[in-house]
Amino acid sequence: MGLGFSAMIRLFDKGSNRRLHKQILIEAQKIFIAESEEDFKTIHLRFCKWGVQQIILAEKRKNGQVIKKSGPASFGQVAKTLDVVLKVAVYYCHLPDCEKSQQISEWLNAAVDTKMMGMLKSYYPSDIVSWPKTIEQVDDPAYKSIQAIVRKFILERHKGGITPVQFDDIYWRKLNRKPSKISINY
Repeated sequence: MGLGFSAMIRLFDKGSNRRLHKQILIEAQKIFIAESEEDFKTIHLRFCKWGVQQIILAEKRKNGQVIKKSGPASFGQVAKTLDVVLKVAVYYCHLPDCEKSQQISEWLNAAVDTKMMGMLKSYYPSDIVSWPKTIEQVDDPAYKSIQAIVRKFILERHKGGITPVQFDDIYWRKLNRKPSKISINY
């Protein structure tokens, strides 16, 4: 179900989608029994490294012309996909159970997109030497830095009162809200 919520899934080729689905089910079981945040981080990192080696982006075409050849997925693309799936499974659906899901929810990362990276960069321009412009440009060190910046932003702007998953929900909506075309005259 979580894969359906991830817009990233449309970027991957069909064979990769099947491999990704199968591997996420395997890794989710490990995350559900993780005993610590360090266990969670290890499982997450291992999955993302696997994804960079195994997941292929679909060729992009427009008007019959190839505008982007297929190639390996980036660390950021794989991580965002896993982060969205875990948000749905753990935070929304309370898997594996309510008590354990509350604990795991504290460990989850924000599924940061390109607009969120731009917003975070505006607050912390020098925290990353070379800010990635897109999720496709996010490698392992940049991903870890961005997640640390999300947590810093939460502490500074929300007094630690929200989790990275809640940050993701709040700021995705805020940054992607289209202005209303309805005019109300009184």
